[in-house]
Amino acid sequence: MSDDSTSPAPEHRTLGMRILRAGAAVGIAHVCLKLASVLQVMVLSWYLPAGTYDVVYAFAFEGCLFSLFLIGEEVIGPSFLPVFMREKDERGEPAAWAFANVILTAHFLLLVLAVLGIVLFPSAVVRLFTAWSAENEPEKFELARRSLVWLAPALVGLSLASTTYMILNGYKRFFLAAFGDASWKICVLIAVGLGMGVFGVGIRSLIFGLLVGSAAKLFTHLVGLVRELRHFRPSLRLSNPAVRAMMVLMLPLVAGIILAKVRDVYNNVTILSHLHAEGLLQANSLGRKLYSSVGWLVPYALSIAMFPFFCELVDRNDVKKLGEVLTHSARLLLAVFIPFALVCLVMAYPISSFLFQAGRFGPEMVSRTAVSTACYTLVLPAFAVEYLLMQAFFANRRMVSITVVGVIFSVLTVAISYVGIKVCGATGLAALAVVALGMTVARTLKVVTLVVVLRRFVPAFPWRETAGILVKATLTGAVAAGACAACDYGFTHAISAGAGKSIMLLRLAADGAAAAAGFAAGALIFRLREPAEMLRWAAAKLRGRRPQAPLGEKPADGAETCRKDSKTRKDSNP
Repeated sequence: MSDDSTSPAPEHRTLGMRILRAGAAVGIAHVCLKLASVLQVMVLSWYLPAGTYDVVYAFAFEGCLFSLFLIGEEVIGPSFLPVFMREKDERGEPAAWAFANVILTAHFLLLVLAVLGIVLFPSAVVRLFTAWSAENEPEKFELARRSLVWLAPALVGLSLASTTYMILNGYKRFFLAAFGDASWKICVLIAVGLGMGVFGVGIRSLIFGLLVGSAAKLFTHLVGLVRELRHFRPSLRLSNPAVRAMMVLMLPLVAGIILAKVRDVYNNVTILSHLHAEGLLQANSLGRKLYSSVGWLVPYALSIAMFPFFCELVDRNDVKKLGEVLTHSARLLLAVFIPFALVCLVMAYPISSFLFQAGRFGPEMVSRTAVSTACYTLVLPAFAVEYLLMQAFFANRRMVSITVVGVIFSVLTVAISYVGIKVCGATGLAALAVVALGMTVARTLKVVTLVVVLRRFVPAFPWRETAGILVKATLTGAVAAGACAACDYGFTHAISAGAGKSIMLLRLAADGAAAAAGFAAGALIFRLREPAEMLRWAAAKLRGRRPQAPLGEKPADGAETCRKDSKTRKDSNP
């Protein structure tokens, strides 16, 4: 159901409660998405040879098509939604859709051009982003070229759904917006499971699943917008003032986002392809799954839910409230994700063994994936806070600042990978560690820089309190990780019943229980109060009481909706 943006919210519905309810809706959909995603990569790792996975999935889909999709999503999200909401609130739904029609039409035409470019020039794309050629890697080169041609049409449905995703968020229909991603993954999972596992079709089942899934994602969004589709009319009226307003917000982002995707392709495909070792791209791809899955389930879901409310606070010029919500939300996330990252560092090998070791995926690939997983999960605390910070910048229309910061640290990430692999000669496990740790270090420094810049216009993240939560969470995480490591050591030395899935699951359960006990003990010893605060809120919610929302604000006074005199803020920081 959509929220009527013109009617006052009941007084008892605090801003925090609204954010948490919206975040829960997004989170539930993302649970479906990530469950399907994990099952999908498990099946792919079991049935696909490492070289085929490297070419078809890691390069053609993730490296090329999904990167193009993310460029559109990350440009459209922060620039489209603020303008769409303002048009809907100030000028009415027809005006908002007049603006959306132009963006949808232009987006579709750009996607058609992109698909044609890939289909007509696949060899050039392969040569541009990899070290493969018809001379040195003829089989990989030909498979990569054909995979790009087959998969290119999937870009239309995937990317066009980025705009419909934001329209659904504008109506606060968060679940259907997020469930579109889940429907796409479910289609891929079914196609791969049946095609490879039952009928032995091979790689064609993956390609078919990706094509059908992209259409399913867009169809899910259209179902959610069925009442509003009467407003849709193809249009290219670029003179619409709302379109110009979006361009003002979007253009500063484009360079930074494109550079970020070039960075990802370089780190995840290009630099590793120069080593000419099968399975490195696959291990790096699988190593990113744990931190990205957890990040999408909680921080990303929460940030997506927060963005419309951040826009309301900015339009009301209530930066004090914005700072309070932002600071307290970040404290809650850090209190959980710093210990979680340290525990995952210890559990990387048993997690990788349980999820992926089967079929074609042997012990050597498990070791590679475990190293990549351990290094990538250390970025989780910064990853979680970064999503909140970016939404605060976008809501304040501070596009230039966040773009400049992003460009600086994207270059740093590429530099670390280049120096580590090309200059210092890292190979194998060392190369995977260089790529993952380079991203972790650069992203952490980026978050620190964003906090410094944000404090110039939002009263958030007081230094003493922020340092306190970092120290407490780190010490608590060290206790939890130590307990987990001790349990894992004892388990592996006491039980020698082989490497069956039941034993792996029992090992994970024992390690997890030890980590939970260590976390509870550490939180008590170091007085980390945020986890207990979240538990009290959840318990009160389950008992049917009206708890104080754990986002640090008092009940609203009925003025939660966007003021009619909202104005676009321009970033004065070059």
